[in-house]
Amino acid sequence: MTSAHWFARCLQRLAQVAGIAIALGALGYPLLHWHFVGTVNPLLGYVAVLLGFGVGLVVLAWRSGVKRLMDGLVRLPRSRYLMLLLVGCFVLHFALLRIIHSIPSEEPPDIFGSWVFFEASAMYPPGEDLLMQAVHVVLGRSGLATVLYVSGLVTFAVWLTYRLGAMAFGEAVGRVAGIGLALFPSWLLYGNLEYDLLLGTLFLLLVYLFFRKHPENHSYGYLVLYGLILGYTCLVKPIALLFPLAIFVIYLGSRVRFAAALKRTAVVAAFMLLAIAPWTIRNYIVMDHFVLLSTNFGVVLHTANNPDADGREMMMKPLPGEKDEVEMNKRHIREAVAWITAHPLQFLKLVAYRVGWTWGTDSSFVSNNLYGKVPGWLLNAIRGVVQIVYLGLIAVLLFGLLAHRRRVLGSVLALTIMAPIVYIWALHLICQAHGQHHLPAIPFLVILGAAVIGQRSGHLADRGRVPPGPKEDA
Repeated sequence: MTSAHWFARCLQRLAQVAGIAIALGALGYPLLHWHFVGTVNPLLGYVAVLLGFGVGLVVLAWRSGVKRLMDGLVRLPRSRYLMLLLVGCFVLHFALLRIIHSIPSEEPPDIFGSWVFFEASAMYPPGEDLLMQAVHVVLGRSGLATVLYVSGLVTFAVWLTYRLGAMAFGEAVGRVAGIGLALFPSWLLYGNLEYDLLLGTLFLLLVYLFFRKHPENHSYGYLVLYGLILGYTCLVKPIALLFPLAIFVIYLGSRVRFAAALKRTAVVAAFMLLAIAPWTIRNYIVMDHFVLLSTNFGVVLHTANNPDADGREMMMKPLPGEKDEVEMNKRHIREAVAWITAHPLQFLKLVAYRVGWTWGTDSSFVSNNLYGKVPGWLLNAIRGVVQIVYLGLIAVLLFGLLAHRRRVLGSVLALTIMAPIVYIWALHLICQAHGQHHLPAIPFLVILGAAVIGQRSGHLADRGRVPPGPKEDA
């Protein structure tokens, strides 16, 4: 077995572990929510689980009907499909969010408030604020501007989802993936979560740009542009800092020579840091400390790992005598690590809780857009629809990871599409969890779910598959 083949198989197995954990999180979420929140009868949660998983199984079993639908999609001229997809997506999102924003309501209560306790702060990187300032300059400061921005952002993400699906699994799968994200309830209703929508779209863009040209054909100019976009992504969310390592691995998996892979990764990393540098310099001037991006790692680690934690966010104010965020952040990290080391069994319990909080529901933020705007029964019905569709997707993906692992994750691009899901899953095994945190992974879940449907209906194309090991079929 070649080293590339061995590494790919390990990643496939890790994806299976993540998929099983996500499904178990969804199964355990109703009881978890009832135990800690107690506002919804867990029986309602399990009705949604039954219906959601049932929908997924029906889609998997209805091969002939799904094949006819995919055949019809493929027969559409590409230009007509794209026009219907992109115009329909923009109009649908714009209309829904405009209606929601136009209904007056009370603001939902902010139970935590701000985490900024010091005048000199680097708690939050500036990426989203910079983009929103640009949007306000171009479109003005209004609810209409926000709706236009979000509708455009999601439409761009839908196009990227279509392109990635088609590049990895063939045109039919790409078209299903594009429609899937355009109609996915959480991406329809979460118009006030620009942060997560932006992050998910940037992840899509980074994967698309990397594979738009074959990795062997990346010019230095292309790598410079890629590094700058990656740097901006880090300014939105510091978790993207580890992407150069992933890029190096992808280069090796794409049969790029070690020296060339190292040199190209170094170029990307250098320009990523160049894009970050103005913010880092600002932090040093303002805070008199070297802070590359932010000071919030200690917060998200400690609030999720302490004697009173349930895995979610909780308020922790600075101690008397703490003078700045850097000092507070270091103290949070020390105390979190000390608690985890001293209480390994409690930590493992919180790991399970965090899987449930992160992946158990897709409806936790529906109320942010609909709070006080619709009757309670209607709000619960909308939450149910959102949750059922999400659970159906999880069921389809889990089946595909277990039954068609080699086909669905049989190429470097397919493994890369799975990587953000695994990364977000792994990150929130140790850090503060919330249902909002899985939102950037939704487009990748949709692409892989469409690939499973394509496999079941005979529409999955072979694209750059990982070579088989001894006594294995491709």
